[in-house]
Amino acid sequence: MNQTDTKGSDPIDVAVEELEAWKRRLTITVDAKRVLQARARERKKLSKKLRLKGFRAGKVPTHIVEQRYGELVDQRTVQSLVEDAYREAVRRQSLDPIGAPEFGQVNYSQGENLTFQVDVEIMPILNLKRTGGFKISRPEVSVADDEVDGVLQRLREERGVWEPSETPPEEGDLVAVRITNLDDAASAGSPEGSGVPSAGAGAAAEDTGPDEADGGELYRFPLGGGYAIEDVEKAVRTLSPSESGTFSVRFPDDFGDTAMAGQTRRLEIDLVESKRRRLAPLDDDFASQVGEFETLEDLRLQIREDLLKHQQEESEQRVRDEILDSIVEANPFEVPDSLVEGYLDRILGSDRAAAGTPEAEAAEARRSVRPIAQQQLKRELVLERLIQDLGIEVSDAQVDAHIATNAERRGVDAKELRRQWLRQGGLESVRRRVVIDGAFEHLEGLSTVE
Repeated sequence: MNQTDTKGSDPIDVAVEELEAWKRRLTITVDAKRVLQARARERKKLSKKLRLKGFRAGKVPTHIVEQRYGELVDQRTVQSLVEDAYREAVRRQSLDPIGAPEFGQVNYSQGENLTFQVDVEIMPILNLKRTGGFKISRPEVSVADDEVDGVLQRLREERGVWEPSETPPEEGDLVAVRITNLDDAASAGSPEGSGVPSAGAGAAAEDTGPDEADGGELYRFPLGGGYAIEDVEKAVRTLSPSESGTFSVRFPDDFGDTAMAGQTRRLEIDLVESKRRRLAPLDDDFASQVGEFETLEDLRLQIREDLLKHQQEESEQRVRDEILDSIVEANPFEVPDSLVEGYLDRILGSDRAAAGTPEAEAAEARRSVRPIAQQQLKRELVLERLIQDLGIEVSDAQVDAHIATNAERRGVDAKELRRQWLRQGGLESVRRRVVIDGAFEHLEGLSTVE
């Protein structure tokens, strides 16, 4: 542990102890004279606010204030001095704190020095000794026919029309069923006893979820989407619309209602309605409905081009991540806990329990994501340090060129794209992107990218 001192005739003395590479302990001493002055100020402020019988406002004698409120004056004095002295100590030591400081060991007596300790995490100061000489593999990019076909199929499904079906439903069909639990009268018609624990939650089809209907709730959900338990879906597949049947259904061990989990019940299932999505034929007319395409082949070519651009962007990002990971490995350092916790708060939410996530599940999610968060933060810290070291400056002409390139890639007007980005928060994000591109152009030149 390293320690530095700043002592002398100053009213504030600071001793800095290096606990870890990014953690410091400050021992701060405030001169007794400054303490007395601060206490007098706090007593005066309190006196002006006091309303005591027999005394005019602001005219309560000092000895009365001390007698009745001396302890409160001490508390306010310590709070004020600790906050002010901490800020001044951080400024003097040129520290860049992150997270909330941890105060402790406050020693205070009237007429004496005030001493306290504070532990604080600071932004890591990186010393990057090696930033190049790495061998980086660039992932190959290619678009297979089945990938294009997959996009076309999704486009057809998005524009599909739901039509009534009279045959037993198949996977993907939208069904409406009424379910009655015959074994538990108290559960009849309730979501917990229906075997449809998440009906409608995040469903992709229209009209999903329970509806009020004669004879109980009517559940609408797409078959095969995981909105009903497996035995219920199997039963529904055996029915035609307007048919009903009685089925023995076993509820999974992890079913949402613990009273039903692992239990077997007799359910009466009535298939009220079934709809099947009719897909448009893949032809030139379909292509013209999707966009300004004269033929289906034009649409396929555009899809292939879009997929290829996306893969190229992903490939470039993989190269950049590998470069940063190589630099991190060559220049190892740790990331402050407060940075990691803040990052996890941003991606997982700072209060998942309040949002309905069980505490144990939320804690496990943070543990599992923590290594990813640490590595991503290391990448960001390294990149920021490199940008500072390189001193990259961006001109307006470079910003305009970046906008023009993106406009051409998207097939839009450059002026309109500029106006759009301005509405979304200005051009600083564009300028930042140009800086990052310049940094990686420099880094790729220092290594072998194959």
